[in-house]
This record gives sequence, structure tokens and C-alpha cells, in this order.
Amino acid sequence: MKSNSYLYTLLLSLLSLSPNQLMAKDIITSTPVTYMLASQLMQGTTITTAYLAPPRYGIERLASWYAGKGEMVTYQAGEKATVAITLNALWPQDLLFSYARQGNIKLIEIDASQSISPHAKGIATLKLAGGEASLYTWLNPNNISTMASIVANDLQRVWPEYASIIEKNQQKLLLNTRLLINQQQQKLFDNEIDSVVLLSPQLEDFASANQLFVVQRLLKAELEWSEEDKLTLQTLLQASPHLWLLTTRKTSKQLTALLPDYSNILVIDSIDRWGDVGINSDKPLQRWMF
Repeated sequence: MKSNSYLYTLLLSLLSLSPNQLMAKDIITSTPVTYMLASQLMQGTTITTAYLAPPRYGIERLASWYAGKGEMVTYQAGEKATVAITLNALWPQDLLFSYARQGNIKLIEIDASQSISPHAKGIATLKLAGGEASLYTWLNPNNISTMASIVANDLQRVWPEYASIIEKNQQKLLLNTRLLINQQQQKLFDNEIDSVVLLSPQLEDFASANQLFVVQRLLKAELEWSEEDKLTLQTLLQASPHLWLLTTRKTSKQLTALLPDYSNILVIDSIDRWGDVGINSDKPLQRWMF
């Protein structure tokens, strides 16, 4: 039997640990969608999830972050973590696991875009004009259900003691995803949105998932629009005033000046960074609504 003095010493040593040491982040990730999946699936357990990337960094800037300050941040997080959730099959530039594994050779990777198994389940990907796969697959709500299934199955194997809780959370997330799909489709129907002009490349998945007919694409940043680009857009909208502009950016002064009387503009959150909003634990799919 341990002596009282030993137990007292042990208690003092535990109390001297920082909160992060007492409860290390069990799951690490660096995209909002994978954070949403992990945190929702593990609700009601003691398992914690950390979002490692800087809030203002979009996913396409993460490679440079990993090559700089992110290397040490990810290494240290990997030392304490059990699981790293990535999108590596979809996005090979997702370097989270590669860097975090340097701090913990036992770290487990869960790829939310494709299960790591002999009979791999994967999300629906969209091929772009250049032949590459669209990265923003989470803007297709149907893919969220697939991702949830992939991640839930692996988390149940990592923490079997929480299997029933994870399954319950997965069913709740699937229900909320179906409600999201209904909300999106109703909004498009109510506003008679069926033919669109894309102003942001991130919205290809959204347009495809909602069966929107893309009449034109003007995917350059607004500051790079030529006079010909502006005239083409003006002429198109004058001839087809029923068209809607889809963009990930707030309506700019330049766009307002170019189209002063045009109001058919729908702004969609690309959810590619944490930003000022993050993920609301009570309303995890709020940023997918519009």
C-alpha cells in the first residue's frame, strides 16, 4: 500500500501541472470542417479537440505556416495528441500529420476525405477545368455526412469506451445536415436561384451540389478585372437580369459602383479558415447556412 506521504507528494505534483498538461488536446486538426466533425462527434466525452492553424489563415496558406512557426506548434501538439484529423486524400498539401508525427511516432491519422482501409469510403469530389479536384468539398453538405461516417468509425475504434456516445452524436449530426440541405434548397427555391455567375472559385462544389447552372465564371480578384471583364459582366446581367452572382466576399464598393441597381448577389462563407466566427458548438453548421 502506498504511504500517505507518497500520495500527498503525487497530488502536489499533479496540482503543479498546467491545465494543458492535465488535459492535453487528444485530437488535433487544422481545418474548420474537421474541427467541427471531431468536436461534435466527441461531445459528452472527456476527449478534447484543438484547432492549430492561425485564425486568419486560409487553408491555402497553411503550407507556408507549417514551414515557419507552425512546425514547432504542430510538433508540440503532436507530442500530447492521440489523433490527427486531415483531408490528405483530397488535399495532399495537408501537412498536419507529417509535422505532428515528428513529435509522436504513435500518432494516429484519420483522413476525413477517405477512410484508410482496404475498402476505402470517400467523399464525392468535383473535377475542375484544369483536371484537379476541387478542395472545397465541405460546401457540398452531402459530403459532410460521408466525412462524419468516416471520422466516427475511426474514433469509435480509437476510443471504444465512447462508441455509443459517438454513434449518438453522429446521428444527431446527420439529422442536422439533412436540415441544412433542406434550408439551402428552400432558400434557393424561394429566391428562384437556378442560373448563376460564379465570382469565387471556392463555390464550384456549392453550385454543383445544388444543381445550379453556371452561366459564366469571373474568378479573378476584383482588383484584377479588366475593362473588358467589367463590360462583359454588365452586358450579361443586362441581358439576363434573373441571374444571381455567387461570391465568397462581401459586396465591395467596386462591385456596387459597377452594378448600382443589381441586388441578386448571394454571399457564401467558404469556411476555409477559423476567422472571427470559428465553429459554434451549439450550432455547428451555422456557417453553412445563408
